[in-house]
Amino acid sequence: MAEEEKDIQVKPLADDRYGQLDKDIVDLLKNYEYSYFREDTPIPFCGLYIHPVTVRNYEEMASCCSCLTLNKNEDPKGITMSHLDYLISKTKIEENDEGRIWSYKLQRLFELIFKIENGIKCEECGYITKYSDKEYADFTKTVSDIFKKFQEDPSKFEGQSFDESLLKFHCPKCGCEKTHNMIKVTKDNNKTALMVDGHLITKNDFNKLRQIVLFQNYSDYADESGIDPELKKDHDEKIRIQQAKNDVHATIEKKVTCLTVTTNYKYEEIYNMSIRRFAMALATVDDLINYKIMKQAVSSGFVSLPKGKSIEHWIYKPIKDIYGDSYKTVDEVTELSGI
Repeated sequence: MAEEEKDIQVKPLADDRYGQLDKDIVDLLKNYEYSYFREDTPIPFCGLYIHPVTVRNYEEMASCCSCLTLNKNEDPKGITMSHLDYLISKTKIEENDEGRIWSYKLQRLFELIFKIENGIKCEECGYITKYSDKEYADFTKTVSDIFKKFQEDPSKFEGQSFDESLLKFHCPKCGCEKTHNMIKVTKDNNKTALMVDGHLITKNDFNKLRQIVLFQNYSDYADESGIDPELKKDHDEKIRIQQAKNDVHATIEKKVTCLTVTTNYKYEEIYNMSIRRFAMALATVDDLINYKIMKQAVSSGFVSLPKGKSIEHWIYKPIKDIYGDSYKTVDEVTELSGI
């Protein structure tokens, strides 16, 4: 009986993409599947809109997605934290510039999904000054010089009127001093939150955002939070071994080229396509080619199918579980691969 219970825990159901997600989030995702995901339309969220990411930003999105897939429970320090708190804690790590890397990933992720630019936004004219722009660099230098002079000799500032506007950034377009950071960490009832273009994203909102973005952009994405950690580790190692043996790698440029030569799509059309639609199109083309090859091979007699078996149709394919049909151990895969 114990073995049966273990088996149920490690092998997810074939159609269980939502794993251990809360029912409310599952219901929301299922609704969005029909209302937004399939049509590639922006999703209203906390006063903003979540946009599907295009193939042009494929690699960036793949890198930034780690902000959403971080498993806080793998770190003893993260178990008692919210997902947002744990992510923010990663941005504060000073060793090997790790914190800066996580900060950049989070910033770039928000730029991609919300279609915004990070920087200082003027509340009067809406102009955004990037942190890398000369105007902002000049401002930070001015502020730094003022504080340096004050630290060197505070007495010079006594009895003198000080122009406090020098400590406020002014829009380089209209001169207005009413501005706000496009992306910043803030507090909501003493709890960590994010402010994006003036809109508050709480830790609960962020939990929803994590799932919405992943399911929106990746049609084959599945929640793995309920997967046995040992099985996941074993599976990941198995994939690494198989890839090392077969060298099965293809750049996004190669994939785009493959889709252009097998369809009527032009390069620019594909790069402007959503990642979700591109992945589905590429997989469908591959399924169709394999189906035609197998159909011809069986018809000509070169290949015979086992009794009761038929060729897997390129459209009506069975849904497999999260980790496919194979549950071989690393040792078994190593032996089969000859490594």
